[in-house]
Amino acid sequence: MRNLIVIVICFMVVTSCSDDDDTINISTDIVGKWLLVEQLVDPGDGSGTFQPVDSDFTLEFFNNGTIVSTNGSLCDVFTSSNDTSSGTFSLENTTLNIGCEDDVITIFFEKNEAELILNFICIEACAQKFRKL
Repeated sequence: MRNLIVIVICFMVVTSCSDDDDTINISTDIVGKWLLVEQLVDPGDGSGTFQPVDSDFTLEFFNNGTIVSTNGSLCDVFTSSNDTSSGTFSLENTTLNIGCEDDVITIFFEKNEAELILNFICIEACAQKFRKL
């Protein structure tokens, strides 16, 4: 009897799912918490390299397509603060759309097996490298 109840509940869960446009299911390894570990330092001539940073700045990606920063904001890459920021991400466009004071900014990202690199729109090269926790 117990097995029958489990089967019925599983069947109900599977068949009750719908294609709701308001819900975004992200089935990827980007979901989770990421820690800032390196910052691109460029003197303005394109010869910049990533340098290690001691930081508690984290990004958390959620299954519903949202992102939240902790111990820092994505709104201003040049300022370190305890502010937070939030927004959405698109795997298709490899972008983050972050709500800042009066605007929504777009940040492009690259992801490989171990790292997430955020590429900010700057006059000189500016990027941040994160590792998954």
